[in-house]
Amino acid sequence: MSSNLDQLKALTRNLLPTGRANAIHKGGVKDKVYNALAVSQLQAYEDAKSILNVILPDNNNFTADDATRWEERLGLITNPLVSLTDRKLAIIRKMNHPGDIPARQSRDYLQDSLRLAGFDVYVYENTLDQNIEQVLSINNNVAQWGVKQFGNFNFGSIYNIYSSLFDVDGSGVYHYNQKVVNNIDPSLDTFFDIGTTNKSIFFIGGVTLGSFANVDTNRREEFRQLILKIKPVQTVGYLLVNYI
Repeated sequence: MSSNLDQLKALTRNLLPTGRANAIHKGGVKDKVYNALAVSQLQAYEDAKSILNVILPDNNNFTADDATRWEERLGLITNPLVSLTDRKLAIIRKMNHPGDIPARQSRDYLQDSLRLAGFDVYVYENTLDQNIEQVLSINNNVAQWGVKQFGNFNFGSIYNIYSSLFDVDGSGVYHYNQKVVNNIDPSLDTFFDIGTTNKSIFFIGGVTLGSFANVDTNRREEFRQLILKIKPVQTVGYLLVNYI
């Protein structure tokens, strides 16, 4: 701070007109006046910097408390267990929304938004009209496990391999429990009936279709909230995600 104060004093002296009338003698009245003015000017400068540090989450002086205030203003989920770096990414993405991209419900836009928020995931359209069981089978040869080698489909079925990802209703029907329809709470979407068509489905997972991505478990609600805010309301997102 003393360095900035010295710079302000030097700048003041340099801006004064030349001549004996404007001479400043160290310890004199003018010197004391300009020193006092420099102190107040420095305070204004530091206050301006502080305001910018709080307004823009692009600096090291943006604190967790600043992040909490912005999350409240922007309608984002606040979780102090999430790293400040990830919280800042989510805030920046929200501040820039909607940006200048016209197709704001496209696969690319959803994927870019998730990745800008710090989620290392990829979005896939269901161009082959597949269900979740078929997609999960891409990287797990269920036919070989369940039929060719063991002769018992149930032993190697997709429901057994991924038993934690399916819940069974009263009729014995399996439902994928990591889909995003209308709710942040995944349990409220588990038994949602998508009907007989898969055209409304899209998938979010790893770098290839059928692979899993990792998401910080502390950001689970934030992850689902962001998907819900962007995806077309009539679509259903199936998450191939490991929460770690």
